[in-house]
Amino acid sequence: MTRPKGKIVELDEVAARVVRSYWVLLTVMTVLPLTLVALLMSGREPAAVAQSRLQAGATSADAAAGEAGASVVVSQVKAFATSEGLLTEVLREQKADRSARKVAKSVEVTGLGSSTVVELSVKDRDPAVAQRLTDAIATKVVRQINHSNQDAIRRQVDEIDERIGKLEDKLGPLARRAGGTFPDISAANERERVQAELSGLRSNRSDLMTQLTSAGTASVVQHAVPAPRRDPTVMMAAIAGLAGLVGGILIAVVAEMVRPTIPGQRRVARRLGVPLLGWADRGPAQLADLGRRVRLAAKKEGVGRVTLVGAPGPLPPRLVSTVAAAVYGDETRPVQLRHGRAAENGVPDGGAPEGGEDAGDGPSLNSDGPGGRSGTSVVRAGGGTAVMAKKPGEVSPSETTQPVPVRRACHVHAFEDIDPGADDTVGVVVVVGRVTTVAGLETVRDLVAASGWPLLGVVGASRKATTRISARRPAKGRETKE
Repeated sequence: MTRPKGKIVELDEVAARVVRSYWVLLTVMTVLPLTLVALLMSGREPAAVAQSRLQAGATSADAAAGEAGASVVVSQVKAFATSEGLLTEVLREQKADRSARKVAKSVEVTGLGSSTVVELSVKDRDPAVAQRLTDAIATKVVRQINHSNQDAIRRQVDEIDERIGKLEDKLGPLARRAGGTFPDISAANERERVQAELSGLRSNRSDLMTQLTSAGTASVVQHAVPAPRRDPTVMMAAIAGLAGLVGGILIAVVAEMVRPTIPGQRRVARRLGVPLLGWADRGPAQLADLGRRVRLAAKKEGVGRVTLVGAPGPLPPRLVSTVAAAVYGDETRPVQLRHGRAAENGVPDGGAPEGGEDAGDGPSLNSDGPGGRSGTSVVRAGGGTAVMAKKPGEVSPSETTQPVPVRRACHVHAFEDIDPGADDTVGVVVVVGRVTTVAGLETVRDLVAASGWPLLGVVGASRKATTRISARRPAKGRETKE
C-alpha cells in the first residue's frame, strides 16, 4: 500500500464534508431562525412610510458635478435631517411622543439620479404621525440648507458694508482738507487712496451679491405623501434563514477542524490508494459484482482469507454474512456445454455421476447440448473437485465422467473472528459509510502496518448498514458461507 504524498483538499471535498456530515445542523440552523422570524412578524401591521421631495441645491452648479455632486447633496440633507437638535425641535412642535434617536434611525434620504432633488422619508407606526414628521423635518432641513448656503456670503457682504461706511466717513474730512485755501498735499494723497479702496470694496460687494443671487435656494418640491406599504416578513425571514445558514456553516467548519472527516467512499479509496470494490447494500447485481471484485483482489494478492474491517469499530453480523455470501458465490456453478467439450475449464463431455440429475445442490442452467439437444450441466462447489451431471437420456455412449477442478474458496470473516496466531496471510477489506472520520482511517492504516496484511480495497455501504445493530455475536464462522 502506498500512501499519497500530499493531502490536496479540493473545494468539492470541503463542500461535501460540510453537507454530508452536517446537513441536519445546516437544516436546523436555516429553518429554525426563518420560522421564528416569520412567526414573530406574522400578524404585525407593517410600519407606515411618508415620503417628501426636496430641491436641496442649485439646479445648475450642483447638477453639473454629476453623481459626485448628487452624493454630496444627499449626505448634506441626511446630516441635517438626522441631527438631534432638529429632531428634538420637530418633535416638540408636533407634540409627538417619540424618541429623537429612534426617529433618526427611521429617517431615510435617497438621491434621484444625478439631480439635486432628493427623497426624504420617515417611518412610523402611525401614518398620520409619519406624514406630519416628514413635512416638519423637510421644512426645517430646507431652512437650514438655505441658511448654510447663504450665511457665508451674507457675512462677507456685511463686513464689506461696514468697511465701506468707515471709509466714507473718513473721505469727507480728507476732501475738505485737500480742497481748502491752502491744499494739504498729504490729505489729497490719502483721499485718493481711500477712494481707490472704496472702489475695490464696492466691486467685491457687487460680485458677492451676484453669487448670492445665483446661489440655489432649497425648497420643498413635494409635500409628504403616504408610501405604498410593504410587508417585510418574507425579506426578514429570508435574512434570518441566511444568517442561520452562515452560522451553521461556521459551526460545521469548526467541528471539521476538531474532528475531520472524509466524505464519500471513493475519496476514502483514493486516500488509501486502493480501488473501490463495490457496494454491499445496492441489490443483488451489485453484490454479485462485489463478490467478483473481492475474489479478483484476493487472487492478485495470493490470499485465501479476507477480513472485513470497519473504519473504525466492528461491523454488524448481517453485513459480514451478506458480503461473505457474495464473495463465496452460490453452492453450485452452472457450466455451459458445447459440442464434445464443456464450455468452462476445458472439461470434456462426460457421463452423469452417481445420482444423475440430482447430483447438484443448487440451481442449474439449461443449454444446448450436442446436436442441438437441450442439456443440463452443473458443477458443484464442493471440496477440491466437481463433477458434471447430465440427464441420463442425453448422455451419449462416448461421454465419460471426468473430475472437474473448481475455483479455490475465498473465506470471509469479521476481523473479530480472525485468529491472530494463525500463519495465514489475510487480505483486508475496509467497509465505510457515506462519511468516514480521518481517525478511523488512521486506525485501518495502523492495522495494516502492524499486521503486514495486504489491503485489498474498500467496500461502500450506507451509514445504517455500517453501524453495529446488535451486541450479540454469532458463532465463529457463521458469517462465512462455505
